[in-house]
Amino acid sequence: MTLASEIRQVIVNSIEKLPNVSSDQIHTFGIKANDWTDDKPVFLITEISNNESGYGDNEATYLQQQAQVQIYYPKDYVGDMGDLENQLKQVMRSDRYYCFSDNGHILTPDDGQLMATLKFNHKK
Repeated sequence: MTLASEIRQVIVNSIEKLPNVSSDQIHTFGIKANDWTDDKPVFLITEISNNESGYGDNEATYLQQQAQVQIYYPKDYVGDMGDLENQLKQVMRSDRYYCFSDNGHILTPDDGQLMATLKFNHKK
């Protein structure tokens, strides 16, 4: 299983803790054109790095993994974005994925949709 798939499973297993989120709107590596929605956030999970670390006896003792979760909000989204993002961080933290970067919100250049990017560390 890939890191992105593992993270998707963590999120899906706690979907009830994430307001206005549906498991069919959580994607890995790419989002198909017909998977966009006008009423719920769409998640895109991608991998950043998967590096061997913690050497002992000339062998790596663990993997230092990093991934990001991009949340695309519908243009007329009325939910509390900050609450959703904080809940996501708690869900991830409960499975030992720790947020190391929260870049805030930006407008996507192609369609002006609001997006947030959260980056997570994990040791495996």
